[in-house]
Parts: sequence; C-alpha cells; structure tokens
Amino acid sequence: METAYRSLRGLVSTILFVAAISIPSMGLTQGDDLTDAERQTAARENYQRGKELYDQGNFEGALESFQVAYDIKPHPVVLKSIAECKVMLGDIPGAIETLELFLSSPEATKKESIRARVEELKGMLVTIEVTSEPPGAGITVDGKETDKFTPATIELGPGEHEVSLKNEDYEPVVKRIALESGVASAVSVDFKTEGIEIEPKKELVDPFDSEEEETAEEEDESSGPPAAFWVCAALTGVGLVSGTVFGAMALGDEKDYKDNPNATKTMQEAGERKAIVADVSFGVAAAAAIIGTIVLLTYDKDGEEAGEDDSSSAKFKITPVAGGETLGLNASLVF
Repeated sequence: METAYRSLRGLVSTILFVAAISIPSMGLTQGDDLTDAERQTAARENYQRGKELYDQGNFEGALESFQVAYDIKPHPVVLKSIAECKVMLGDIPGAIETLELFLSSPEATKKESIRARVEELKGMLVTIEVTSEPPGAGITVDGKETDKFTPATIELGPGEHEVSLKNEDYEPVVKRIALESGVASAVSVDFKTEGIEIEPKKELVDPFDSEEEETAEEEDESSGPPAAFWVCAALTGVGLVSGTVFGAMALGDEKDYKDNPNATKTMQEAGERKAIVADVSFGVAAAAAIIGTIVLLTYDKDGEEAGEDDSSSAKFKITPVAGGETLGLNASLVF
C-alpha cells in the first residue's frame, strides 16, 4: 500500500513538473488566461528546478529555468538568482545589468546589499581596448554580437573569453583571451596580415549567350569598313560643305557685280576666287568619294589582319597639293 502511494505521489510530481515546464514553452505571458495560483505554481516549479541545476553546477540550465520562472511571474528576488548564474558563466556585465533591474523594482527589498554586490562586480570588470586595421570591424564577444565597432572599449569579467572581429572584406578573425581581475587588456587585429580576404562572388555566365556575344563581336569587327574608307568619307563631306558654301558666296558676288554699275574689278576677282575654291572643294569631294569607293571594294579583311606588310591588301595615300594657282589632292592606290 505504501509502495503504491509513493508511486502515485511520484507520478503526480512528475505531471506537475512537466506542466510547469510546458507552460513557458507555449509562450505564456502575463496576459494569458491563467489564474494567479496557476502562475504561482508554474513559476515555483521552474524556480525549484533552477536551484537544483545551480547546485549541480549546470549554470546554463539554471539560468534558463530562473528566466522562465521570472517570465511567468516576475518577482525581483528571482533576478538575484539570474544574476548569480551570469556571474558563474563569466557574464559580469550581464549580472550587473540584472541587479540594476532589481534595484529599479519598487517591490525589491534589502537593496543596500545588492548595491554593494553591484559595486563588487564592477570592481571585477576588465577594460579591453579593441582595435583593428582597417577600423570599423564589428565586435562579437563569446558568440554574442555587440553594437560596437573598432576602435572601442568593452568591459568583461575575468576568465577566458572569445573576441571575434569581422570586416566585410575578410573572414572573421577570432582572438581568445584570458583576463585577470583589475588587469587591463587589449585586442588588436590587422586584417591585411591576419585575415583571409573574401573572394567576390563570380557571376555565372550562360555559355550559349557568351558564344552568341562573341560571335556577334567577331562579326561586327570583321564586317566594318577600313579606317581609310572613313577618312575618304570625311573628306567627301568636308568638300561638299565647303564647295556649297563658297559656291553660294561666289554666285552672290557675281550677282552683286552685275547689278552694281560701280562695281570694281576687285569685286569680280573676289567672286572668281570663291568660285575656284568651290570648284576645288567639289573636286576634292568627288576624288575622295571615288577613292573611298575603290578602297571599300578592294578591301581585303584577311590581308589587313595579317599586317601592313601583307602584299594582298590594298594601300592608298592621299597628299594635299598647293602652289601657285594650283590647289588639290594627289591620291595613289596600290594593289
């Protein structure tokens, strides 16, 4: 009978413990539809579990249980247990923050001893100067990202810590340090010598598209006229424009000469000179057009690619001629 009673009591205790654990896992908060008695029971169960884990040296598990108990039913006394777990885990800044939260609670009592504890913990903090080259690296401490960038000053508790610095152009560089209470320390990283540069992502290229682009570029390069053709085209355009302008001016001078009975021979000669310039310009345009056409028709792509010394390509030379009353172009074409 007694054995059955003990078994039943153990079963009930197990059910209550599972229920206490399951309440926070369902995301319950103060606004959930639970009575104060139910909250009190769940919080007590989690707190007792936390004490057991603390006594066993499982400070991470104890911290989790204490935090669950506080979330279910906030009580300032639980904050002291949370803070001590953080101290044992080396998170002195976190413990100080938790105890300061306790001191800000109007329900908290015996604050003088907690203030003394806070001052004691602050005396344990170790100041660390964190720098990097180049500066601006993000700082992660013991796997937790901070909101600070190098150069920066951080405070940690004594013991071993892992400080990771991350630059966008390099892989993170990890430094492991052992801190002693009251002894300042420093962490410095030169990414150029200690870091591993991150290779930029290579864009994938569709081989079919690239082949089409290369083929198109080759076709564009091979189908274009030679440079000599464009020179002739430019001379043709300049000659036409010049001939038109000077021709119009010559016609205007001739009309003025005929309409003006007092016109001098100088005006007549000026009109004649403009007419000559116009004729020469049209001649240059015509010659350039003819040469350009010949160059285009006789252009040997393979010969040009082979080099200027290749006898299979056509070569030409245009030389301006001016002297006395002569003005024009001397063009030669060699096949």
